[in-house]
Amino acid sequence: MDVLDRPYFGLQLIAEPIEALVRKFQVQGPATVQPAITPLLFPSQPYRPGPDSDPMVLWSPTCAPHLTAFMPRIESGDYFVLSYACQTMSLGAMAVRSTCDGAEWPLNEFIAYAEGKRQRIVRTMKDPRWDFWADGAALSFEDVAKYEERLIRKRLARQDVITYAESWGAPIRDAAFWTTAVNAYTFVQRAAGDE
Repeated sequence: MDVLDRPYFGLQLIAEPIEALVRKFQVQGPATVQPAITPLLFPSQPYRPGPDSDPMVLWSPTCAPHLTAFMPRIESGDYFVLSYACQTMSLGAMAVRSTCDGAEWPLNEFIAYAEGKRQRIVRTMKDPRWDFWADGAALSFEDVAKYEERLIRKRLARQDVITYAESWGAPIRDAAFWTTAVNAYTFVQRAAGDE
């Protein structure tokens, strides 16, 4: 199954090549974790951590080596990666989440970060009723006319989220996006006494 056809996908992108990001994490990242080389596991990376789950994976896409891509797992603490990259390292970033049509709790979301702060968020979701939310100045590539649709669920759909990610600079429809020409990494818990 194509990653973008999954019932749910979440993707975060950081405007920094993986090797440079890893070096920054070694200096400015949380003291409790350290980077480790890991195999790139797409399209099989699971979303729910478990005892036999593959680790979270960060990689620089073959077709976009200036970026680091990351798919955080559901119900995990993986979200520290984007937080440190944006708030501590002041890197630009983008995050998207999307459910397929017919999901029990539908969600489509695009968030852009710049200069260490959230720049823009656009979201449609049902919990339990449909809601649309946008905050921050619209970005040049947004189709703001769609935000006036009568049906809230049509204001931001999966295809819009994918298009926004591509317009931001992440060619996620390209098969080479899901491969890498350099090492992929994960973060592992630092052992007590490690410096």
